[in-house]
Amino acid sequence: MYLIKQGIIFSLLAVHAQLFAAEHEHEQHEAHVHGEAQLLIVQEGDILEIEFHSPAMNIVGFEHQPKTTSQREAIEAAIDALKQPDLLFRLPSAAKCHSMTTEVESPLYDHAHDDEHEHERDHERSDADETHSDFTAHYHYRCDEITQLESIEIELMKRFPGTEHLEVQSISPKGQQKIDLTPGHTTLEL
Repeated sequence: MYLIKQGIIFSLLAVHAQLFAAEHEHEQHEAHVHGEAQLLIVQEGDILEIEFHSPAMNIVGFEHQPKTTSQREAIEAAIDALKQPDLLFRLPSAAKCHSMTTEVESPLYDHAHDDEHEHERDHERSDADETHSDFTAHYHYRCDEITQLESIEIELMKRFPGTEHLEVQSISPKGQQKIDLTPGHTTLEL
């Protein structure tokens, strides 16, 4: 039954993400806008799913393949921070939510682990070879008292100050909503 529920939630997230992409396709000529990120939240039964999408520029300050040791270290530090949901989302303790799984992806992460020879070749590339890279993170929680989950304090902009605007779309038993968060307004009411 758990796998069926999880499949339904992943389906909801996928549909939600497709709707989000379709809504913004006409607004953006590029895949993303620096300073902006998206958060998709689905609450179903005792499960809470959170998916975060951000341009790499917001997270590490660049989007090209890492060329220096400090850039590789910045990517690894960002991945490490994104793998710690307790640092990014403050959930009410009364909801008794427990992080079950966390997945973080970025095309930059694979290159942060290449050998030195690859880094030398990457360093020789021109800026024209740079592409837009993103970070994506998925968080899966189980909450023993989900009815107590009335708000989420989002710490992403504090942790990654390059993120100036966070567009949040959520689905919960109370309905759907879309809200924009900024560094001065970081609480999502569910």
